[in-house]
Amino acid sequence: MLEGIRRTVLAVSSEQVRGAAWSAEALAKAVIEDSESGRASCDNVDDISSLMISANPTMGSIDSLVWALREACYSGRTLKEGAEAFLEYMKRSHDEVVAHAGDLIKGKRATVITISYSSNVVDVLSAIKDMVTKVYVLESLPGGEGRNAAAELRSRKVNVELIADAAASSYVGEADLVLIGADNVTSDGCVYNKLGSKNLAILAGYFGKPVIATFEPYKITQDSHCGGVRLLERTYQAEPWGEVTYKVFDELSRDLVDALLSARGLSDNTPAQLSSLRKSFEEWVMSRIEGRK
Repeated sequence: MLEGIRRTVLAVSSEQVRGAAWSAEALAKAVIEDSESGRASCDNVDDISSLMISANPTMGSIDSLVWALREACYSGRTLKEGAEAFLEYMKRSHDEVVAHAGDLIKGKRATVITISYSSNVVDVLSAIKDMVTKVYVLESLPGGEGRNAAAELRSRKVNVELIADAAASSYVGEADLVLIGADNVTSDGCVYNKLGSKNLAILAGYFGKPVIATFEPYKITQDSHCGGVRLLERTYQAEPWGEVTYKVFDELSRDLVDALLSARGLSDNTPAQLSSLRKSFEEWVMSRIEGRK
C-alpha cells in the first residue's frame, strides 16, 4: 500500500539541499502515481496526510498539499485531482513570483546577500542578474545548501561569491538587501527558513538593511502561529566532540522580515496580506478541483 508515497516520504525526510517546493512536488507526483495504480484513494486520505506531514513537519508546502488533497476528497473528487490542481498552482505561482523580480530593485543596481538554497531566490536573482552587482551566498553549514545555490547562480552567469557563515557580519554592510526563501510562513507573519537565517536578519537590522522573504502563497500555513511550528531536527558528527543535534530551520518573527515578494509582487509582511495571499491559493485550487478553471 502507498508504495510511491512511502518511498517519496523517505526521500523527502533525508533531503538536505532541495527545499519546500521540491518536497511538495515530489509528494504530489507520488500521490498521482499511487492513485493511478489503485494504491491510494480518498478512503485512506487520513493515513496519507499523516505520512506526508511526517516527512518534514516544518514545511508549509506539505501542509498545503495535504489541504488540497483533503478538499478534493471532501468535494467528491479524487486524490489525483487534488494533487494535479496543487501542482498546477505551484508552477503558476512560482512564475508569478519571478515575474515580479524587478520589484526588488526598482530599476537600481543592487548587491544582495542570501543564505541556503531557495528556488525562488535563485530564479528571482537570475531574472534580474543584469541589475545585480553582486550576490553573496552564505555557505549554510552544516547542510552546506548555500554551496549549491552559489554554484547554480554561477552557472546562470550571475556575479556571485560564496562566503563563510562566520563572515556574514563583514558582508551584510556591503549589501543593499537580504533576500531569503521560506519553507513555512505562519498566518501572523513568522517566516521559517534554514538555520542561520535569523542571525543574518539580526545583522541586517544592525546595519539598516531590509530583509525580504520570497515565496509562493502555498507556503503560508492556514492555522499556524509563531512559535507553534514544529522544527525538524538533524544531527552531524563534530569530531573530536561527537554528535551534535541542531534544528534545521530558524523562526524569524515578523519584526525581522521587512517585506514579502510573492505572487502579487512586493508587499508588507502583515497578517492581512498573508491572509489574502493564502485565500488566493485556496480559491484557485478549489476552482481547479471543481472544474471552474
